[in-house]
Amino acid sequence: MKRVKQFITNALILGSVTILMRSISVVFNAYVSGKIGAEGMGLYSLVTSIYAFAVTLATSGISLAVMRLVSEELGRGDHKGVITAMRKCVGYALFFGIASFSLLFFGAEFISQHILHDERTYRSLRVLAVALPFIALSNVFSGYFGAVRRVVKSASANLIEQFVKIALTVMLLSAMVSKGIESATLALVIGSAASVALSFLYLFAFYIFYKMRHLREKTPKNDPHMTSRMLGISLPIALSSYLRSGLVTIEHILIPVGLRKHGVDYSTALASYGTIHGMVFPLILFPSAVCSTFAGLIVPELSELADKYKTVYKNKHICYIVRRALTFALFFGIGTAGILICFARPLGLAVYDSEEAVKFIRIFAPLIPVMYLDTTVDGMLKGLSQQLHSMFYNIIDASMSVILVWILVPKIGVYGYVICIFTTELVNLAFSLSRLMTVTGVGIPLLKAVFCPILCISGATALCMLILKSTVRILNLPMLILGIILCVMLYTVLLRTTSAINKEDSEWLKHILRGSS
Repeated sequence: MKRVKQFITNALILGSVTILMRSISVVFNAYVSGKIGAEGMGLYSLVTSIYAFAVTLATSGISLAVMRLVSEELGRGDHKGVITAMRKCVGYALFFGIASFSLLFFGAEFISQHILHDERTYRSLRVLAVALPFIALSNVFSGYFGAVRRVVKSASANLIEQFVKIALTVMLLSAMVSKGIESATLALVIGSAASVALSFLYLFAFYIFYKMRHLREKTPKNDPHMTSRMLGISLPIALSSYLRSGLVTIEHILIPVGLRKHGVDYSTALASYGTIHGMVFPLILFPSAVCSTFAGLIVPELSELADKYKTVYKNKHICYIVRRALTFALFFGIGTAGILICFARPLGLAVYDSEEAVKFIRIFAPLIPVMYLDTTVDGMLKGLSQQLHSMFYNIIDASMSVILVWILVPKIGVYGYVICIFTTELVNLAFSLSRLMTVTGVGIPLLKAVFCPILCISGATALCMLILKSTVRILNLPMLILGIILCVMLYTVLLRTTSAINKEDSEWLKHILRGSS
C-alpha cells in the first residue's frame, strides 16, 4: 500500500501541475491566435512539425532508458549502478542532441525552401535548433526524477519553463507582431528556445543536489553491460520513433499541400491547418494531462513489478494497476468528451472567437476517449517492456495517416483529414489494447467502464444545461467555467450513484489520501 500511496501522490502532484500548465497553454494559445491569426498559427504549426522530428532525433528514446535503468538499479539497491547509468545516458543525450542541432541549424535553408516551400520558416528553424541539446539533456534528468519518484522536481521545471516562455513571448510579440507573420513566428520560437535552456539548468541543479543527499555512492561502477542495456532500450525506440515522427512530419506537410490541390489558396489552407492543430487540438487535449501523467508514472511502477515477480500474465499486483488505469482513463475520457460536446460553442467562442473552431471541437470531441485511453495503454506497454510493439503500432498509425492524407485531402478537403484522424486513432487503440490484454490477461468491464460513464455524462450534461438555461441569460466565461465545474460534480455523483465508482473504490482512495500504509 505504501507503493500505491506514493504512486497516487506523485500522480496527483504531477497531474495537477500538468493540468495547470495545459490550462495556461490554452489561454496562451488563445492570446497568440488573437495576435497572429489562423494563418500565423498554421505557419507556426508547420515550423513545429519539423521541430518535433528534430526533438525525436535529439531525445532518441533516452527518457525511457533512464527510467528503466535507474528503476532497475534502485530495485537492486545498487547506487553505483545508478551513477553509471546516468553517465552513460548523459553521453548518449549529448551525442544525439548535438547531432540534431547540426542537422537542423545547417539544414534550415534547404528545409524552408524545398520541404516546407515557405522561406518565412528559415530563421525560426535555426533558433529552435539551439534548443535541441538542452531538450535531450532535460529528458535524461526528467527520466531520472520519474524513476526515483520525485516528480515535484520535473513538475516545477515544467512550470518554470512555461512561465518563462509565456513572459518572453508576450514581450517579443508586442515588439515584433507588427512586422508580419514571419517575425511573429520568430518571437514564439525564441521564447520556446530560451525557456527550454532555463528548464535544463534548473533540472541539472536539482539532480546534483539530490545526488549529493540521497545516493550513498558518488562514483560509477565498471559495468560492461550498462551501455548495451541502455542501447537495447533506447535504440529500438529511437529507430521506430524516427520513422513514426518522420511520417507524422510528412503528414503535416501534406495537409496544406493537399488543401491547395483541393482548390484552396495557400493562406486559407494554412488557416484551416492552424485552426485544427493550433487551436482545436490544444483545447481538446489539455485535459489529457491527467492520463499522460498516469501513463508516465506507470512506466517505472510496472517495470519494477515485472522485474521483481518475473511474470506479467495474471500477476495480481500488475493486473490491479492495469485494471484501475484502464477504468480511470475511460471514466475521464468519456466525461471530457461529453463536456466538450455540450459546451463546444461557448468554449470555441470564448477562447478563440471562432465558429470554425466550434465546428471542429464538436467533430473531434467523440474521439477523446479513444485518444486518452490510447495514451494510458501506451504507457503501460512501455512499463511492461512492450515498447517495440507499441512503436510498431504507432508506425502503422503514421503510415496510414500519410496515405489517407495524400489520397483524401486533395479530393474532399479538410474533412478528408478528419476521416484520417478518426481511422488511425481507432486502429492504433485496437492494436495497443489487444496487446495489453494479451500480455496481462486483464479485460475491460464494459458495463462499468464504458456504458455507465456514457449514461452518467449524458445525464450530467443534460441536467447542467437545464439548470444554466433556467438561471443564466448569457453564458459568459465565468458562467461557462461554473457550468463545467457543475457538470463535473454531477458526473461524479452519478458515477457513484450507479456504482460505477463503488464503495471499494472510494475506500481505497480514502485510505491512500489519509496516508495509511
